[in-house]
Amino acid sequence: MAADCTNQRRRRGKISSTDMKKAYWIVLGVALLGLFSGTFADVQISQAFSSPDSPFGHFFATAAMAPIFVLFPIAAGLLFGALLVQFGELRVVGRILSAALEGFGVFVTFVTIKGFSGSRHLHGLPFESLVILVICAFLLAAALGAYASRGYPRQVLAAALIGVVAVCGSRYLLDALKNIWGRQRFWTMDNIQAQFTAWYLPQFPSPERMADMGDKIKSFPSGHSLGTISVLWLSLFPSFLGVCQKRKAIWTNGITAFALCFWLLTVVSRVILGEHFLSDVSVSGLVFLVIFLALTAVSDRLCAWIYGKKALAMKEDIHESYTIGR
Repeated sequence: MAADCTNQRRRRGKISSTDMKKAYWIVLGVALLGLFSGTFADVQISQAFSSPDSPFGHFFATAAMAPIFVLFPIAAGLLFGALLVQFGELRVVGRILSAALEGFGVFVTFVTIKGFSGSRHLHGLPFESLVILVICAFLLAAALGAYASRGYPRQVLAAALIGVVAVCGSRYLLDALKNIWGRQRFWTMDNIQAQFTAWYLPQFPSPERMADMGDKIKSFPSGHSLGTISVLWLSLFPSFLGVCQKRKAIWTNGITAFALCFWLLTVVSRVILGEHFLSDVSVSGLVFLVIFLALTAVSDRLCAWIYGKKALAMKEDIHESYTIGR
């Protein structure tokens, strides 16, 4: 009987369902197929589909900025709120790791948003409005993290840690790759044979070239593609939102389906506009998915290490009593 209860708690506490994992692996396969195709036919694909004035392309160029603007502060804010409630209950190493990741999340949020000052990717949004949006997203997420930690402490902390590492970490890695690769965007090329470089050949542009070309040589990987695939992280939220508990699978699968459709449409739009090659958008998806899948696979062990086994068992009991009470 006790073993059955423990197994039920574990199944309820899983950070991702089997159906979700199948969807993730399908998308991983699609991204690998895109990378394989782009390796041999990047230029031909871009030439065939290029339409710089496409309304479809410009719509998703704007829409894809929404997750880029808000997911970083939401991840950092959720972790901050969770730590406000749970910090004293963590092991010493758990406190150090969580605090370090919170600092990292805030740092990436600050650097990323600061980088949009004067950027064409704001699409007319005043920079001051973006700052207000980011602050509001952080505060609301912090309030949610603190509130949800009362009933679902382990799920909140796991989702927050995964968010900071997968969402913020993948963005930090992407920005570094852009500066190392220095790949020129398709729409800026007037001599494709001379200017095109394969995705697997980093150019290591000099500071002078970076200053001269700027955003024009930041094709690889795609920030818009990374932003939309990162919406998958929100599929973890039903695990700790009380309003979603009765139909948790429906909420989870719905968010997953939305994120994947959003990503695929963004991938197509970036190639149509000539902003990115197929390999650019494929690698962005792979970067996030690999990190995200790895973290969700070890989330239970991570929590056991952060809380300690005894404290983790207490957390599961809190979740059990809170669910029964509802």
